[in-house]
Amino acid sequence: MLIINLSQDISSDNPYLSHTLLESIKKNIQESKKIILYLNKRGESSSLICEKCNHIYKCDQCDSSMNVHKYPEKLICHLCGQEKNIPIKCEKCNKEGLKKVWVGTQQIEISIKRIFPKSNVFRFDTDSVKNKWEKEKALERLKEADIIIGTKMITTWFDFRNIWLIGIILLEQELLVPKYNTEEKVISNIKQLIGRGWRKWEETEVLIQTFVPKNEIIETISNQNYKDFFVKTLAERKLFSYPPFTQMATLEYRQTEKEKAKNFMIKIKDKLDQINQENSYDIILVPNSFKKNNQYFYKIIVKWDNIRDFISKIKKEIFQNSHLTVTFE
Repeated sequence: MLIINLSQDISSDNPYLSHTLLESIKKNIQESKKIILYLNKRGESSSLICEKCNHIYKCDQCDSSMNVHKYPEKLICHLCGQEKNIPIKCEKCNKEGLKKVWVGTQQIEISIKRIFPKSNVFRFDTDSVKNKWEKEKALERLKEADIIIGTKMITTWFDFRNIWLIGIILLEQELLVPKYNTEEKVISNIKQLIGRGWRKWEETEVLIQTFVPKNEIIETISNQNYKDFFVKTLAERKLFSYPPFTQMATLEYRQTEKEKAKNFMIKIKDKLDQINQENSYDIILVPNSFKKNNQYFYKIIVKWDNIRDFISKIKKEIFQNSHLTVTFE
């Protein structure tokens, strides 16, 4: 497993494709060996990192990565809604050199097809596989492809043969997902991904590209130091009152009209507050929405014990609104 510092190894073809990775792709293609290039989801959000000290900006209330927004131009936590102005200098080392990082599967596909025009390239994500028929068709294309560009979908369900190179395009995009268990899922995803090649006892080369090679999670994956990571993670979960030290539920409501979505969730929170007369439960309405597929999403997070009994007291509202979903963790 090799960690590639993208700040020092950037090709002229694409800022997210290193010389080292492109040379390895070329070598494997010449030897008729298959390649997987992996990105987190489709790269819909951007993160802010410091190129000097490898610091990734996180919310100080949730210990979750913050997202860079254009409108408004701020750092926003999608868990609690906390906002910060985008700084000029790093809050950790006080030096300039902050970088907004974003890349998606389509962008990588275009570059790879241009660089390797004779290769059979297949992009495998939710855009290319939307139903059962497309999934069956994708299985045939996966067998024929020389280079597979995939998202998390590629880490499960599918059995690959002749995979000799796995390139992880930008690992820090995995760390951007605004959830308390993001780092744990990153490690799980990468272990599953690496298993795509190793499960057939093939000597698979793994190249991890990143702008933050000294990041704690990236070093954990590189050194496979999982025991220390889980000890530290459990201590953080206890500090911030996350599972397994408390129960948690997320209520999410989607609506094409932003104000309707917001007002609906305010009413739900008011009702939960009325039920919560002894103030036992921690009820948080995330003040900022996020937009996806022309719909606005608002969230309420509830934490404490016996969470299912508490949420069941608004089951009428849940059953009557198909756009309101509840997730227990």
